[in-house]
Amino acid sequence: MTAFQLGPFVLSAPRFYAGLALLVLVSVAELMAWRTRRVVTGGRTTAQPSATADGFHAGAGRQRDVSLKEARRYDAGWAWTAALAVVVGARLGYVVENLALFARDPIAILQFWQGGFSPWWGVVAGAAVVGLAVWRRRVPVAGAALPAVVALATWLVVPALFTAAPTAAQELPNLTLETLAGDELDLSSLKGQPVVLNLWATWCPPCRRELPMMAAAARSFPDVRFVFADQAEPRETVSRYLEEQGLLLESVLLDDRGRLGSEFGSVGLPTTLFFDSEGVHVLTHFGEVSSVPIVNYASDLRAGDSSR
Repeated sequence: MTAFQLGPFVLSAPRFYAGLALLVLVSVAELMAWRTRRVVTGGRTTAQPSATADGFHAGAGRQRDVSLKEARRYDAGWAWTAALAVVVGARLGYVVENLALFARDPIAILQFWQGGFSPWWGVVAGAAVVGLAVWRRRVPVAGAALPAVVALATWLVVPALFTAAPTAAQELPNLTLETLAGDELDLSSLKGQPVVLNLWATWCPPCRRELPMMAAAARSFPDVRFVFADQAEPRETVSRYLEEQGLLLESVLLDDRGRLGSEFGSVGLPTTLFFDSEGVHVLTHFGEVSSVPIVNYASDLRAGDSSR
């Protein structure tokens, strides 16, 4: 499974699994902190000096103050900080790995919602924060180890429990669609060159945002065929939108019944499908894509490398 649909939103599976792992991290840490505080304070939430017939017993009051001070060590603030470090570290790692591309479009660094994370950079950043918290005695080793191990196990094991739908197409389908110009195009005839197939619609805000970038990428990679398949909209609607936006797209198809979405298990728009020169489906990107990954994807297709 490569994506999940939450109402009108589509979330890529890798980001869903990572988010689930971070939720597990802070949840387990919060639960352990709460239980430890209960043990340390004996169930009390405030420090009140004990009273005797002769007045207040100062020693008992100080003992309870010490207990509460000790209990404050067992909060889960370190876990929240570690979770933030994972996200920031993964994003910064991706930026470093693609620094030359981000240098052309620095504002794209902030467009994290479009994807672009290097997870192991995030793991290293999170581990560094956890180690610092242990070293500064903000949390004991055992109190940090269990949430971290459970979260890491969630991230690594849960994806293995899901598999892609067996009905999803694995290559360019033998499907003929009408072009915006009124001709017909058999998608299987595109074999022999790498293909990027974008499923979009004029009513879809993320589609509208990414379409100019996709058009620019198509011009930058003339040896990669970019095809834009509008999903279930009238020809007039598509033509009017492209004309109003001044977008020149070479290959626009009218998928009037949304057959491509069904063929490839698309759960929302936009969806971008990547095929090698043999017509084999090698990658699906659900949701909006930014300029950096699309350049990487197209470069890999052109080089015959689909491992990214």
